[in-house]
Amino acid sequence: MVQIDPSGKKARLDGKSPRGLNQYFEVIKAVSFVPSDLRLVDGSPQRRRDFLDRATFTLHSEYLDEVRSYRAALSQKNALLRSARIRGRQADPELLATWEAPLVDSGARLIQRRTDFLQEFAPVFREVHEGITGAAKGHASFRYRGCIGPETLAEGFDAIAAGLRAKMQLAASVEASRGFCTVGPHRDDWELHVGEEALRRFGSQGQVRSAALALRLAQMVLAQRGSGSCPLFLLDDVSSELDASRNRHLMDLVQSLPTQVFITTTDRSNLRIDPGQSTSWKIRAGTLEIEGE
Repeated sequence: MVQIDPSGKKARLDGKSPRGLNQYFEVIKAVSFVPSDLRLVDGSPQRRRDFLDRATFTLHSEYLDEVRSYRAALSQKNALLRSARIRGRQADPELLATWEAPLVDSGARLIQRRTDFLQEFAPVFREVHEGITGAAKGHASFRYRGCIGPETLAEGFDAIAAGLRAKMQLAASVEASRGFCTVGPHRDDWELHVGEEALRRFGSQGQVRSAALALRLAQMVLAQRGSGSCPLFLLDDVSSELDASRNRHLMDLVQSLPTQVFITTTDRSNLRIDPGQSTSWKIRAGTLEIEGE
């Protein structure tokens, strides 16, 4: 249960406060699909990083702590670089080394987690994407793009950590002049390829939106296969952004999911769902009421 009041949000698990958010989300998992997700493939790198981190977390709840460790070390290093730049001095090398060690360790773990997830995710995505578009089997693939090359990524954690440390050393003068860390998983990206081409560069609007829809649905499928239970699916007024064919396919998929699905819309005609398989509410003047009452 999540309680929201003037004092803030409070999460409860069986009536008790969980030890941490990862414990709460280990039991209650949800995947959301909002209109802005339609730009996952061709939008900003930050949007794709957020998708990758949240999808990894849905599958492995301990990933949240790993992300927090990296962000804490990154924040400290950035604060040190920024302070030194403002003063017109070089940052203390010993202090930099203090934060770069955990930054390399946690950063390498994040990179390995992400690339491992993409490897596991790719065949599930291809299966879902093929169902939506009719594309040839195995046609779609993912490529992780960052400071570490694919050859190093394939060699495992120690090689990734060594590569990340070397990249940070090469970037030291640039980071000192800019006052922030320019190397690490917080700057990395990934691309979805269909054939040998990056979809975000050559795909039509319809192809990009179909791929974005497949990304979220494949996330649901993979989470179900990994844990045995399907996450809640939260669909926020996406139907109004899709053409009739894609919206029909989305509604068919929604009804086939073995989980609870919550859908919001401003137009009831977008929801092509059997009334006998759903319950509808309306919000009037800030009040939630069951439709028809």
